[in-house]
Amino acid sequence: MLAVLRGARSFLSILLVGVLWVILTPLLRLVIVPGAWLFPRQRLRLVSFYMKLISHATLGLMRLGGARFRRVGALPTGSPAAIIGNHQGLLDIMQITILGQPFAPAFVTRTRYQRFVPHVSACIRMLHCPMIDPKRDRLGAVKTIRRAAQELPNGLLIFPEGHRSRDGEVRPFRTVGVEAMLRAQRVPVYIVVNDGLWHARRFVDSLFGIHLIDAWSAVHGPFAIPEDKAEIPAFIEHLRQEIVRRLEEHRAADREAAA
Repeated sequence: MLAVLRGARSFLSILLVGVLWVILTPLLRLVIVPGAWLFPRQRLRLVSFYMKLISHATLGLMRLGGARFRRVGALPTGSPAAIIGNHQGLLDIMQITILGQPFAPAFVTRTRYQRFVPHVSACIRMLHCPMIDPKRDRLGAVKTIRRAAQELPNGLLIFPEGHRSRDGEVRPFRTVGVEAMLRAQRVPVYIVVNDGLWHARRFVDSLFGIHLIDAWSAVHGPFAIPEDKAEIPAFIEHLRQEIVRRLEEHRAADREAAA
């Protein structure tokens, strides 16, 4: 019976999220998008405001379904930076968007999200996220990431695992994209360690399982890109091991607190 009640509570919170996104559509379409076009210098401020608003509101409604969200630290996005995170679920971006101060960081995404995804497509276009299709054009994907890392003023986020983790563990890194980002220019590097978000790996996972989400995201850094570019592959592996270590420390602390 308790499982049925939790599932119903979860489903209700998802319905409320859907209502929220419908309510916010006029704000996006009639204010944010035209404002970014009319006042291009305010584009980044406008899209960051909207992304933070919808992220806070969405996660707040999910709390009604029993989810828990914690965040530690802040990502300085007032100047260029390279950001590397482990990828667990659909909500990683929302957690990291809220951590970004003052702006939402841009992030590497797939071209299939460029259009027809409510709210998401408009936001990634306004944020000037680099959109890639590595299966069809691997060289073009590398060039797109490198150009974005050189040009974006608010930091660039990449998930080197390439896909969301099925069990919350850190997958091997696909290093081509992250190496292109780190070779573009020497900027501060930050890692964002995410946990508890793999319970919402797919939309269908969240319908009746919101109460399983105990999300935690923490910022660490800055780390310095090696001056010798030959050392960058080893530096990437060091960052991966740092994410693994921080994740294990967090889980150990949670187990100790629960004991």
